[in-house]
Amino acid sequence: MADFRSNMISRAITAVYFGITFILVVVEILAGKPSGVAFNPQLLLFIFKPLLIPSLMLLYFVTSKTRSKLYFATLFFAMCSNIFFLSIAPHFLFYGMLAFMLYRILSIIIVLKLVNKIPLLPFLIACVPFVFIFSSLINLTMNALGASFYPAIVNGILISILCGISLSNYILDDSRNNSWLAISTLLAIVLVYLFMIQKYYLPNDIFQPISALIFAGAHYAYYKFVVISESQKTNGFLNNDRSAVG
Repeated sequence: MADFRSNMISRAITAVYFGITFILVVVEILAGKPSGVAFNPQLLLFIFKPLLIPSLMLLYFVTSKTRSKLYFATLFFAMCSNIFFLSIAPHFLFYGMLAFMLYRILSIIIVLKLVNKIPLLPFLIACVPFVFIFSSLINLTMNALGASFYPAIVNGILISILCGISLSNYILDDSRNNSWLAISTLLAIVLVYLFMIQKYYLPNDIFQPISALIFAGAHYAYYKFVVISESQKTNGFLNNDRSAVG
């Protein structure tokens, strides 16, 4: 009965999470069109966008037995970057880059704690194309980055490292948790690419609803990786304890 209730609560929170995502996508579409509605789409963005990550925090709190403080901190910095990026002011974009950098560092630490092993050679090989992609992207937007230039470089390196870890682990072991991690990092690549192009190179409102959808999908996929990996770790420890007792 308790498991049934917990499942119902987690499904309800998941529905809220994707409900907020749907609202953000619709609002982003309306915000990119000439004003013909009775409300201000930008106001709805300021209301609903900060609610997305807290709903994922609540979902993790309900579904995880570990309830890692490190993951909560990771989501907190993700929420901060999401809020800062609501503004187009250069100093807020800079703060958003810093918050995103801290989010990415903590994300990598979590991955290192949860994956079984990191094969060095496959990891280095897997990093190469992503380093090339982000180097090209930074070079393309260099003139417009301003104070965000160095945070952008650090973020590019961090994402390349995370992509190298996830891709090499997925190729060697396409388990459920590695599959979710691979999905999350691939979506993150697309998200960063769209963000950099829109903010610093080719402003286009069509990118906003796509980015909102990808942002929510990437975070949900990473959440699934964390929860499944924690469950596998916990079950592995329990099995080892039982074997020792036996």
